[in-house]
Amino acid sequence: MNMIITSECEKCIHSVIDGTDKSKIKVYCDIKDKTYYFGQCIPCEYVELKKG
Repeated sequence: MNMIITSECEKCIHSVIDGTDKSKIKVYCDIKDKTYYFGQCIPCEYVELKKG
């Protein structure tokens, strides 16, 4: 399984970044239906880059 850092999720079409609390930036993955914190190392097989 591929491991990525959640900062790579910024480029993925399946993620939503919630930066309302700057001390804990949350990254929601709609494929896994899970919320992670920015900077975590997570397993991911679904990275699809945004176009443009």
